[in-house]
Amino acid sequence: MDDGQMIEQIRQGRKEYLNTIAEKYYDDIYRFCCYQTGSPDQSYDLAQETFLRFIRYVDHYRHKNLKGYLLAIAMNVCRDYFHCEKKRRSVLWDSPLNPEGECIGGDAASERVLRAERIGKVREALLRLPPMQREVIVLHCCSGLTYREIGAVTGAGTSTVKSRMKQGTEKLKKMLRKEDFYGE
Repeated sequence: MDDGQMIEQIRQGRKEYLNTIAEKYYDDIYRFCCYQTGSPDQSYDLAQETFLRFIRYVDHYRHKNLKGYLLAIAMNVCRDYFHCEKKRRSVLWDSPLNPEGECIGGDAASERVLRAERIGKVREALLRLPPMQREVIVLHCCSGLTYREIGAVTGAGTSTVKSRMKQGTEKLKKMLRKEDFYGE
């Protein structure tokens, strides 16, 4: 059953499909929140809030791309978090996570430490980017959305999305060079 059919079932009172949708997209939403906030614990709460808002407004859903719609909700939830907390860029990662959201494993402890340091540097650099550039990079690189899909999620034109992506990646590269990320 595709997303549209599940939404119709939910609208007809079959709420069990909400769990199916949450299971299907939870990891993507959680990862997005992690990259936005830098806090796995806070990201868990924000992902939950994203799905609560989706449930609250499921009758208003009119889009064709459910993942993009959920990411748009997550983006607004994260913006609300930053606005209310006023702690942007001060949150550090508690544990090293890879892009799949799993704990990093490996045979050698030193290799794990090195990977964790590199991942931490990338995350810290991402958190220093302006929010609009960070959102575009995370939506494209981590969530796999095209520039057109990102434009639909953020409300920006495709050329604006491309510009934000270019500026953001240039700033990210510059920050990582300063941190000697490439020399390790």
